[in-house]
Amino acid sequence: MLALQGKHKTLSRGFLAGIVLVCSAYAGQAMANEKTTELHHSVYLGGLLLGGIETRIEQDQNHYKIESAADTSKVFDWAFNWAAEGMSVGAIGLDKFFPRQHEYRSVWNRKVRTVNMEYGKSGAITVEKSIERDDAADKFTPLDPKSLRNSFDPMTAILMITNRLEEGKGCNAELPIFDGQRRYDVQLTEKKERTFKPSRYSVFEGAAHGCKIDVVKKGGFRLESNNNRKFDQEVVVWAAAPVAGGRIVPVRMQLDTEFGRMELHLDRYSEGPLRLVSRNLQ
Repeated sequence: MLALQGKHKTLSRGFLAGIVLVCSAYAGQAMANEKTTELHHSVYLGGLLLGGIETRIEQDQNHYKIESAADTSKVFDWAFNWAAEGMSVGAIGLDKFFPRQHEYRSVWNRKVRTVNMEYGKSGAITVEKSIERDDAADKFTPLDPKSLRNSFDPMTAILMITNRLEEGKGCNAELPIFDGQRRYDVQLTEKKERTFKPSRYSVFEGAAHGCKIDVVKKGGFRLESNNNRKFDQEVVVWAAAPVAGGRIVPVRMQLDTEFGRMELHLDRYSEGPLRLVSRNLQ
């Protein structure tokens, strides 16, 4: 959801990948006072189930780990098939996030792409990719290597935003993002709270924070004219805690596309012994 201004024909893939976009270095370490949250979001396009996104977040005072997996519904196999999984780990200190490793693997119509990013203490990033883009380099905007320093992967960025909301800081912020191919800044603007009524599609009801998203492209984007086309609508993600004292997470999003309205719903949420499931999944 942090990179929603791509071409319309790849909007569904970019929409899901953004949210996914949710390491071995910490895999075997138990976190003291760990807070573990598991989420499931369903995405609908024109009233049809487009796909689902599973996310697991582990966080304590010093470390975090995010794992996410998404895929499209078989209903859309005739048009496209996409699946992805990602993982980010890092450290937390003085209320700041320091990514250490980000891994991402996607399959788009049987074409596999992997990205592995290692973050040095100086802020430098080492990137390994399974394949390079097939297109000629002159079809993409220049990517300045210096602009990658101290940037964040998309999954860490989402966690940073929700933590800001939990701390009462609101979502007015600007974050430098690099996903292994594209470098962009995400500008977040606070919107007025919105109250959601009970729904069979969601486990959430009540007031939610609104975060308006604007993307400023820095490099690695296609040079095609429609890639720079602006949406004629605001892109707003709504976030809230599904239960009192719970973690603030994305709960709702709506976006009108040329293929119909796209909606995201939080339909499963678990934290500790608590389990919430929407009526639609029961």
